[in-house]
Amino acid sequence: MTYQIQRLDDSIEKLGRLADALESQVMPCPTSRLRLITWLADRFKGASAVVQAEENLPSLPEGLISAHRAWIHEPGVS
Repeated sequence: MTYQIQRLDDSIEKLGRLADALESQVMPCPTSRLRLITWLADRFKGASAVVQAEENLPSLPEGLISAHRAWIHEPGVS
């Protein structure tokens, strides 16, 4: 159980760094931090994809940037 919690915590930290990069490169997210991290988690197919994206920081995939721009302008996001 402790191992699973540690993995979740690590994943949230990595997603948080990606969220920071998105907010600094695109614009601040008009919703909660948790909702942004959840949205990011849905964009990646697994933990290895999150690790790879984090390793490429500060560069972000253009598809992720475009999806983020579209998402933050959807009705009901803020």
